[in-house]
Amino acid sequence: MAYEVEVNQYLGLIVCTLWGLVWVEERNAALDETIAQMEDGRPYRILVDMIGASCPNESLETSAEYARRLASERKLRGCRVAYLYPEGARINVAVEKLAEAREFKFRRFATTTDALDWLLSPPTRIKPVPALQQQDEPDAITLLAGLRSGRWVA
Repeated sequence: MAYEVEVNQYLGLIVCTLWGLVWVEERNAALDETIAQMEDGRPYRILVDMIGASCPNESLETSAEYARRLASERKLRGCRVAYLYPEGARINVAVEKLAEAREFKFRRFATTTDALDWLLSPPTRIKPVPALQQQDEPDAITLLAGLRSGRWVA
């Protein structure tokens, strides 16, 4: 076992730390444990810390299957996911690209502070556009007056 999963229920933060040479099998096991820690219906902030890890080149089928799992996992939808890799780390780029193509949302960071700042920041909310006020339709005389004068009057 080359991973550890820690949960902070108060912050809704799960930290999954991996180290050494990490194969997709171990990433699947870590994902299983991470998902087991999550309560249904609650969005989490997930930090996948791979500072001390490296990923070997795996077959495209293996990478694609793991990417498919990441993108289709119901409990990960609505979660913020941050991957933490050091600069120049050896990672399985195929998994990232294939998961991204399947609309798996995540961000990659090189420092722990940047990753935690993003994970723990409040979500950006777009204010709803106020409803249009009901306008009265002009009567026929107003419309005709607008047409005769060359301007529209409402």
